[in-house]
Amino acid sequence: MTDSFLQAFRELKADRFRTLLSLLGVAVGIFSIVAALTLVDSLQASVREGFAAYGSDILFVDREPLEPDLDEDGSFRWWMYAGRPAVSWQDYRFLKEKGQQAYQQIAFVSYGIHTVGVAGDWRLLVPQTIVQGRGFTPVELAEGAAVTVVGAEAEANLGEKIWLDGQRYEVIGIFGKAGLTTVSPVDIDALRLIPARGQQGPVIRSSILLSAADREAIRSLMRTARRLTPLDPDNFALNKLSFLMEEMNSLFTLAAKLGWIIGLFALLSGGFGIANMMYVSVEERRPQIGIRRALGAKRETIIRTFLEESIALSLLGSILGIGLTALLFESLNLTLKNGISFGLTPRAACTGLIIALTVGLIFGLAPARAAAKLSPVEAMNSYKK
Repeated sequence: MTDSFLQAFRELKADRFRTLLSLLGVAVGIFSIVAALTLVDSLQASVREGFAAYGSDILFVDREPLEPDLDEDGSFRWWMYAGRPAVSWQDYRFLKEKGQQAYQQIAFVSYGIHTVGVAGDWRLLVPQTIVQGRGFTPVELAEGAAVTVVGAEAEANLGEKIWLDGQRYEVIGIFGKAGLTTVSPVDIDALRLIPARGQQGPVIRSSILLSAADREAIRSLMRTARRLTPLDPDNFALNKLSFLMEEMNSLFTLAAKLGWIIGLFALLSGGFGIANMMYVSVEERRPQIGIRRALGAKRETIIRTFLEESIALSLLGSILGIGLTALLFESLNLTLKNGISFGLTPRAACTGLIIALTVGLIFGLAPARAAAKLSPVEAMNSYKK
């Protein structure tokens, strides 16, 4: 194969423009496929890390379901949820006192315009490490103390007192830089977390978070808390992050398919270019083929020689495409610095190399067989001409 790579380089040197066009087609195709696979792999890794941090067993008690409820026309049935009561502090207290056997941890979250109020096991909402200061104490949460834990981009210093919704809060802790995360109910870097009991500003929505919860037991408790009769439908929703995981996987699959479609079209162009170049190479090397056949070289040997050269050319294009992919994502990591690490995965690189090998094999087979069919006499006569 080493000799084939050398011959491929000689072909590149002999007709740079023609060879570069062929290699460019392969490189673009491999780049599209490998880039799509790398993007999907990186995002899936980020999602898995996010779910590992939050725990896939967290149950959210909300007013509306995460899964869209669509009618026959594909419109969201908003009217079915607009009249529902918001998840309240009373709902939280009822579950906390009556349902201790149905969960391991419980937290109440109220989302305001400038702040997010929490109570109970608030780490269910924000597992991010606190790099400066500390978190809330049970007493501070129970009394609604004027203290806050803020994100890395909240522009507040430890010990400083800041105004939030008309009240001064002391900064007791600062979260580490989180960047752009694929799994998070809140923007951690801009977060201003306060005890829910002391929240002064308007509340947009609220929810209850439970870990390792018995879904049916929580549903029964919520129906009891809301005093619903057996014939009444639920006026609340029980959501799990696993639904988001399924939706993200669907998007990742679609992105990978688009990359494959674009890549395959580009590979077809590059493959035809390689086939054309190999046919030209066969014509230019007819005398050499004739001499080798006259010296006893078998047809299989001739076929193997040209197939190796075709594969070598295709692999050169794939190496270029993979190199461009690695360069692109490394540049993204340096530029964005958003918490998601994009990196060329072994799966994506190996897939690109295997596809390139297949393209070289398929599009090099016909020129190789044409070279092997040349008779020694016919090929030698072309040398005399």
